[in-house]
Amino acid sequence: MADLVSFWSAPKEPLDCLYLVTAEGKQPLEGLVLPGGNQKTIGRAVTELGVRGVEGEVLVTASPTPDFRRIACFGIGKGEDFTVHSLRKMLRRVLEQAGRNREYQIAVALPVSAHDLAQHDARTVALVELALADYRFDRFRSRPDESTKVDAVHVVPLKGEDKEELDEKLKHAHRVDSLIRLARDFGNRPGNDLTPEVFANEVATMFARSPVRVTVMGRKELEKDGLRGILAVGQGSVQEPRMVRLEYRAKKPRAAIALIGKGVTFDAGGISLKPAADMAEMKHDMAGAAAVVAAMRAVAEDEPPLKVVGLVPLVENLPSGSALKPGDILKMANGTTVEVDNTDAEGRILLADAMAYAGRFHPDVMVDLATLTAACKVALGSELAGLFANDDELARQLERLGHHTGDRVWRLPLLPEYRDLLRSEWADVKNIGGRWGSLPASASFLARFVPEKVRWAHLDIAGVADVSKSHNGLPPGATGFGVRLLLALLEELAAKA
Repeated sequence: MADLVSFWSAPKEPLDCLYLVTAEGKQPLEGLVLPGGNQKTIGRAVTELGVRGVEGEVLVTASPTPDFRRIACFGIGKGEDFTVHSLRKMLRRVLEQAGRNREYQIAVALPVSAHDLAQHDARTVALVELALADYRFDRFRSRPDESTKVDAVHVVPLKGEDKEELDEKLKHAHRVDSLIRLARDFGNRPGNDLTPEVFANEVATMFARSPVRVTVMGRKELEKDGLRGILAVGQGSVQEPRMVRLEYRAKKPRAAIALIGKGVTFDAGGISLKPAADMAEMKHDMAGAAAVVAAMRAVAEDEPPLKVVGLVPLVENLPSGSALKPGDILKMANGTTVEVDNTDAEGRILLADAMAYAGRFHPDVMVDLATLTAACKVALGSELAGLFANDDELARQLERLGHHTGDRVWRLPLLPEYRDLLRSEWADVKNIGGRWGSLPASASFLARFVPEKVRWAHLDIAGVADVSKSHNGLPPGATGFGVRLLLALLEELAAKA
């Protein structure tokens, strides 16, 4: 991970390269403050280079000043077409090129903002994306590639941006970067390494000396509290289920929040076995749990004036002689009986138990995150998470915060009619409907387990939690989606409560 530092004075030793982002129809150095009185000199060199700023343009020249060895100009095209995704792709290209060139100390100048972000958010989001641009998961490589590592990125200030302001934004970027990397690292670990027990133990260790109290619930505790859905989903594996309960309470909490993350550390589908193709990607089926753990780590650091409970049910969903079977009927934590029509619709069973259990903590707001349905990925692709909510104000808040942070969501309907798809002849409800309307039916199932008078939102992150190959500047694997959104939500709830 490259260190981000502000670039306010000429360096003692020349930096390897100044990476300058340029746009069509805009002066390359417009809006920037280069230290050392070199702005005009560098401006002339860039002009002589013939920079047009067209998308994909990369022009490199020797630096006319002793501050840099080279200057590289990366064109983005028209500013009005420059989005968060364009920004992310461009920054990753910059860090990759710097690494290939063995450039260990570089400067980056970002005078252009993503047009799909509010102006006051654009700089903050850009710096977070810059911090994340060199992320890679090489935990299991016998020889990690250190040759492409960039040690430090010196951020060129913008006009009107003082040192204190930029340093504060860089501090924020470092923090968010570390939390997203935490979620990505969890998400990228394979099932043989990150079992429910290992995940639970690591979370307990992480919060051992923090204001967040951790309770790891094993089989006995799950049975005692009637969490039979969690037990049933995990009964086909030799790895026993766990549920991690993370509790934080301020002295005088202004509001109570429950965060719930689906944690299937590997999902083969159970008896309703998934196709072999792409099954290896089911190690990412705990992305919701990873996001909640990262958010709770931020809670431990910030100690907001809130009561926050994080619930992370952890299982493996495997086929075996002891596995949950289609046709089985489960009695959930709130007494509702569920006919299991498909064992590959296991995530909603986990969440339903945890959501019902969350009622014991009397939350005002409850948000769950889950890689729940392939249907959501079909509907929204890898660009947006699906949002369902029983409260319009909460839904609007999450949509707005998603736009501000880059963790974008799209609200989908939660109509009473979808309940009919889940009618069972033998129990209160089935865990899956038919092919048509399966996405809203999944949310309708969860809605039955929301405690009374709780404002609830469900985020289906199946399409955005991971990518199988590089996409919009994201490296293959876990994306850490939801971390920024939860941080922003908790910050607002703390301020407004």
